[in-house]
Formats: sequence, structure tokens, C-alpha cells
Amino acid sequence: MRRFIIYLITVYLLLGLIWLIVGSWLISRFVHFIDPENLIYVYHLKNLLFLVVSVTSIVLIMRNRYSKLLSAEQSVNKELSDSRKQLSKILQDYNYVNKATNDCIWDYNIIKDELRWVSGYLELFGYEDGGTIKDSFWHMQKIHPEDRDRTVSLFQDLLKRKDQRWNVEYRYICSDGKYKYVKDRGYLLLNEQLEPFRMVGAIQDIHQIKIYQQQLELQNEKLKEIAWLNSHEIRRPLSNITGVIPLIKDSLDDRDSLLQLIDVLELSTEELEQSIQKVNAQAK
Repeated sequence: MRRFIIYLITVYLLLGLIWLIVGSWLISRFVHFIDPENLIYVYHLKNLLFLVVSVTSIVLIMRNRYSKLLSAEQSVNKELSDSRKQLSKILQDYNYVNKATNDCIWDYNIIKDELRWVSGYLELFGYEDGGTIKDSFWHMQKIHPEDRDRTVSLFQDLLKRKDQRWNVEYRYICSDGKYKYVKDRGYLLLNEQLEPFRMVGAIQDIHQIKIYQQQLELQNEKLKEIAWLNSHEIRRPLSNITGVIPLIKDSLDDRDSLLQLIDVLELSTEELEQSIQKVNAQAK
């Protein structure tokens, strides 16, 4: 607006300067043909014509400016209308998905830093204030401290790279103080300048899946330990036993050697029993 006012003033001054020069030149050329008593009227006429020309020029400039502003406003309104329709369709699709999956639907205004829980927040996390608008900091503070920095970093990278797909897993604290594993997925909306301005998404409860995965990983670790015990702890005394048995057969006539071999056999048997007990303890 300031530039436009400066532009109008510049045009007005240029018109005044041109009119002054041209008007003075014309009057000087025809001054001999004009009655001196009427000369004052000529100057008045010149000033009146300048006023008419300048006002007409300014009106034309203003009309052109208004036409451009009107066109720009219509373009912006169309863009906003298209964005609302796009957002409405996305939210509608997410609502359909939510009815089938019980996901928590959210809508984040990046420009205003306003986070709104559309549906499912109470059901998933137990908070009563799910319908109120929060900021992103409030949301991030409820993420588990061990997952928070990673999640914030991934979100900042998403905005910088303008990658429209958001998919991350983290632990989120519920109203009862317990953390729940969730999968957060979203879609980033960009304007005509390819700048992010809004984001919509859904949070899915994957807590039981994660617990099963952890139990499976723990069971796999136990199986690895059992396999190691089988290959080392059990094999050693078992090898001793299988090696002593032939020696016992060969020493049946030598009482002293036979007693020593029986002691070795007894010791190896005890080691084998201890190894078996370790395996049983790991398998529980």
C-alpha cells in the first residue's frame, strides 16, 4: 500500500510538471493573440484542465489497482476454498478410517501452531480435554522422554524437506500415568509456494503388538542362551562322560584306576546336571 501511494504521488507530480511546462509554452506562443484582460481566465482554464486530467488519471490508476486487488482476492479465496475442500475430504476419509480402526484423528495448523484432536483422543488416551486446541509443545511433552528428541527431530526434518508423508512410532503417556506405544501417521499440506501450512493425521494404538514383539525378542534371546548352553555347558561334561566310559571298561581289573575314573564320572555327571538346571531355568 505504501508503494502504491508513493506511485500516485509520483504520477501526480510528473503530470503537474509536464502540464506546467507545456501550458506555459502554449500560453507564451499565443499570448499575443489573447486579450490581456482575458489572460487570467486562460490561466484558470489551464489549472482546471490540469485538475481534470490529474483526477482522471488517478481514477484510472485506482480502478486498475482495484481490479488487480479484486483479482488477487478472488485467486486467494479460490485457493482457500480448494484447500478447505481438500482438507475436508482428507478429514472425512480419516473419519471413515477412524470408525473402522478407532484411531485418534488430529489436525495441526502449522502457521498458528494449533493442534486439534478431531476424534478418538479420549478413547485412546483417556484425557477429557481432547476437543480443546493445544500447541505442539504441549503434545510433545506427553511423549516418552526417551522418544521425544527423536520424534521432534523427525518432525523438524519433515518440515524442512517438505516430505508430505509422516510415519513415526513413540510412547505416549495416558491419563492414568502409563505409557502406550502408538504409531503416528500424517499428511503434510503445502500451499502454491510449496510451503507447509497444515497437517492432518491419525494415531494408532500398537501397544499390544509392541508388547508381543518384546516378548518374542526376549524369548529369542532365551533360545540363543539355551543354544549356547547346549553347545558349551552341556557338551563339555557330556564329552567327559563319553570319554570316561571306555576307560572304565578297560580298567575293570585295576581297582585304583577304576575308582579314579568313577570319581571323574561322578564329577562330570554333577556338571551335566547343573548345566541341565541352567537350561531349565532359562526356558522358564
